Amino acid sequence: MSTLRILVATPVAADPPARWALYDAAGACTATGCGPASAWPEADRLEVVVAASQVRLASVSLPPLPPDRVAAAAAFALEDQLAGPIDDQWLVAASQRPDGRVVTVIVARALLAGLGARNLSGPLSRLARVVAEPELADPGTDACWCAADDRAAGDGFVRLADGSAFPVGPLHADGTLPAELVLALARARPGGSATKQLRVDATVSDELLARWTRETGIPFVRGNTWFWHAAPASRFIGAVDLLQGEFALTAPRPSGSRARMFVPALYLACAALALHVTATIGEWAWWRVDAWRTAQAWRAVAMAAGVPAADAQSPAAARAALARRYTQQRHAQGLTAPDDALPLLARVAPALAGLPQGSLKSALYADGHWTLDLQPVDPAAIRDLDARLKRAGTPAIVATGATGTRLRFGAY
Repeated sequence: MSTLRILVATPVAADPPARWALYDAAGACTATGCGPASAWPEADRLEVVVAASQVRLASVSLPPLPPDRVAAAAAFALEDQLAGPIDDQWLVAASQRPDGRVVTVIVARALLAGLGARNLSGPLSRLARVVAEPELADPGTDACWCAADDRAAGDGFVRLADGSAFPVGPLHADGTLPAELVLALARARPGGSATKQLRVDATVSDELLARWTRETGIPFVRGNTWFWHAAPASRFIGAVDLLQGEFALTAPRPSGSRARMFVPALYLACAALALHVTATIGEWAWWRVDAWRTAQAWRAVAMAAGVPAADAQSPAAARAALARRYTQQRHAQGLTAPDDALPLLARVAPALAGLPQGSLKSALYADGHWTLDLQPVDPAAIRDLDARLKRAGTPAIVATGATGTRLRFGAY
């Protein structure tokens, strides 16, 4: 699979002129050039390399963190180091190193805004990744200054051993170091973290290297001339993709895909509804069968006790018929039944004892039940009486009016 990589330093236009490099499936660079998108060679995929002048790499030391919290922690640590409003910048953190270091790429949002859309045409429609140029440089054990490549301006960047990087201006014609580099070297000394040596990846003379060494007190050593497209394939693969989060690439959905997204959910909803209806019908049928069995059992018991079948059509009717049958048999033997007047009154006497003296107006017994009319009493006393009657096994029907309270209770 062939890959085309372009170097951009401004927001991508409809037909941006840019330096490009073509790579084969093995990652080897086979051709380079410069021109608008219409002149770029054909390739299976496109990667954008953001020029060093447009990015900054910051390195912060953090305690061990879960991978999903590294980005937020790094952004918080760098908040006071950003130049300009934070909303205008895009931060992407790399994985945390074993020593706790996290390298974060900082780039302007405006530069990425046009790359996250799929409405780009031509080669840009095959965009796969966006990486930062400084990540392609290997600082070694100390630092490197990539001061010259195939750009006419001749400006470059410095990459430090901790992974951080910052852009620097072009080398002056008289050999004077860029102001950004001089300031960075001066600020490094007081803290005891001065650079031990600086590798210069550029075409410079031995005289300049010696001169810079004398002026700064830091050894300047020769490296290989920097060409972004000549970086090893592993550096391109290991670089952080800037198209993440809100700038992540999203392929266009085919027609009707939105509706098809809900098909699995619709199937699940229909299955759940069918299961619910089936379970409801099954539960209802079980209760009906259980009620029929209970009625048959009560009917069988009542008929065995001599109750006519017509008087035991339901469990309630069977229980009432059994109570009447029991009362009749007790009376036939000269014994009292539970719903006779005196036994019933004796059962509720402890509960009635809590009423105020003189509150009973009348008492009437009929059909196995007592009906009591009471004088107006405190509602709390009536509630307490009702609770005591329930505990005695003789719950009462209570009706309270302007003239008093009427209670009706029985054994069954």
